[in-house]
Formats: sequence, structure tokens, C-alpha cells
Amino acid sequence: MASLDCPQCHHHLLEPIHYEGIEIDACMHCGGLWFDHNELDKVIRKYYPDYPREDTIIKTLGQEVDGTPKQCPHCKDSLKTYQFEQGSELKIDICQSYDGIWLEQGELDHAKRFYEKPSRFENISKKYEHWIFQFLFYLPVEFNLKPRNFPLITVILIVLNGLIFTGLFISLFRDPELPEKILYQWGLIPEEIGAFKWFVALLTHQFLHGGWGHLIGNMYFLYILGDNVEDAMGRIRFLLFYIFCGLVAAITHVGYELTLGVSANLPSIGASGAVSGVMAAYAYIFRKAKLTFMFVILQYKLAPVWYFSLWLGINVLLLIYGVQGVSWAAHIGGFIAGLVFSYFVYERILTNNPLIRYMNQGYPLKALYWEWL
Repeated sequence: MASLDCPQCHHHLLEPIHYEGIEIDACMHCGGLWFDHNELDKVIRKYYPDYPREDTIIKTLGQEVDGTPKQCPHCKDSLKTYQFEQGSELKIDICQSYDGIWLEQGELDHAKRFYEKPSRFENISKKYEHWIFQFLFYLPVEFNLKPRNFPLITVILIVLNGLIFTGLFISLFRDPELPEKILYQWGLIPEEIGAFKWFVALLTHQFLHGGWGHLIGNMYFLYILGDNVEDAMGRIRFLLFYIFCGLVAAITHVGYELTLGVSANLPSIGASGAVSGVMAAYAYIFRKAKLTFMFVILQYKLAPVWYFSLWLGINVLLLIYGVQGVSWAAHIGGFIAGLVFSYFVYERILTNNPLIRYMNQGYPLKALYWEWL
């Protein structure tokens, strides 16, 4: 078989590779893939057994978009650019005389993910479940995309918080005063601002909790939301994001207590500020997800932007009324930090996660305030 020039690079040759057991041609320089007649259909059928097309991809394309300088590696005719499917953002290059398809790097993943939309929407729209659980605990149940990767950082954070709290709980039986000593040593005390211990506590206070309810509440929200946010951001970025939100929440708490509060001499503890940031990121990134809301004995499904707007509003009101015992300022600061961080990484997330982009297509965040179901 004659060597084929890369349609993208021109001066690099395509090399045969096996993908899902099907031989296709790839450019090792630019990462593009060339599919001969029906090869792309075979790849997608391997990935998605419930493939909805009765005809081939090349016969059921969306609108022709424009021309391209790329040439077919076989016949050297100019390729034409089409929408992958009507209404799809994905554009692919076609040689109609040879029935060949050229996908640039990353576009194959976009093409495969496109067909996950119906099943994902079905999962988000499924009927209410877990009524007894919600009636007893009034915690939300999440309906969203299944993460592509194991949420390693989320699991580590949950386990670490759990182990630290369990250790402190056990220490009560040996030395009843030890947990309080640890809280004052490693908790965040606003009036100690500027001291070395204060800077250390900006981080350490996030892994201490004051009771089982405090721990379980924070870890539950991290569990149901963190896996999706971590999957969207990537593990390293998610860890940096989590710490960033916790730090901003802590500084917000310190600023409030030193100016308007009455608890500047008391230690603040808990992951609530960081978890508040995770809530904000979830609402910003997963705009078509749903969370259940329990009102007495009735369940309602809300878009996360609605759910967490209600949550944020309650925090603001409790802060204004000066309700003690919880750092409402830290919750608000962490939430705002999560929104800001998510805003700056959102486009990158959509680029790396075509399914999220497809799901969010046509749904700006402000529009979801009017979408109850």
C-alpha cells in the first residue's frame, strides 16, 4: 500500500494503527486520524452498541460549513468541512469521492461522546428516588453525568477527614481535654493573624470537625459533587481548587470576625469553606444536572444553580442576623471563590470534556434560573 500524506501536516506520513481492533491511519505529528470508507462508523459502534444511525455517518452529515486547504491522502481532492451532525458543534473534513473522513486530534472523542447525550439526559431526568433517605436526613440526591475517571482526590480528602476526626474522637476516651487542645493548636483563630501558627492553621483547620454531623454533612456534599468536579477539572487542578477555596473561605472568616464578628478569639474548623467552593463549581459547570430538594414530605428536582442559590441566600440571611456557631462568612467566601475559579477554567473544561459541552450547549447559566424541571 502506498504511503499516505497527512491532510493536516502534508509533509508527514500517516501510519497504520489499531483502534478498537480496527486499522486506521494516524499522523504521529499532529495526532489526526484518517478513516477510510465506514471505518469511523465501526469505531463508534464498538464504543456505543446502541448506535442510532441506520445509514453511514458520511451520508447523514449536518450542513456543509466551508472548504479547507486539506487534501484527501488518496485522491488529493480538496476536503470539505461539515457538521458532524445537525446541531453539533463538531466539524469534520470529508472526501466525498473517496468516502474518507479526517478528524483532528481530540475530535474522535467528541464524536463518540455525542451519542452519550440521550442516555445522560435520561439519567438526569429519571424519576425521584431515595424518598426515605431524604425524609430522614434532608440531604439532596444528585442526578448527573457519571464521571469518566475514578475520583482519587475526592476519596483521599474524604478518607483523610474521616481518619483525623475518628482519631480525635477516640482520644476523648484517653484524655478528654486533648481534642480541645488540638482545636486551639490547629484551628484558625482570627485574632492570631500574622503569627506563624495562624498561617499553618489556614490549611490545617480545614481537616478538623466539631462533631459527627459536621463531618458527615461536609463529606456527603463532597462525595456527591466532588467526583464530577474533579473529573471535569482534572485531579491536580481540582486539588489546587479545593485548597484555594478553603483558603479564601478562611480569610473571609478572619476578615469578618476582626471587623464585625464577636468570635475572633475562638478557633474555626471544618471543610465547609472548601466544600462551598465545590458547590459553586458544580453549579457553574454542570448546568443541566439536577438535585432533589425536600420540602416537608414532597420532593422537587432543581437545577444546581437554583439549589445552591437558595443555600447561599440562607447563609447570607443567617450572617446578617448574626446567628452564632457557624461561620456563614466562610461559606460565602468559599462559594464566591469557587465561582471565580470555575469561570476561568470553564472554557478549558468544555474543550477537554465534549459531553459537558454538548449538555450545556444553549444553556447559559442565567437561563437556568427559570428552568425548574
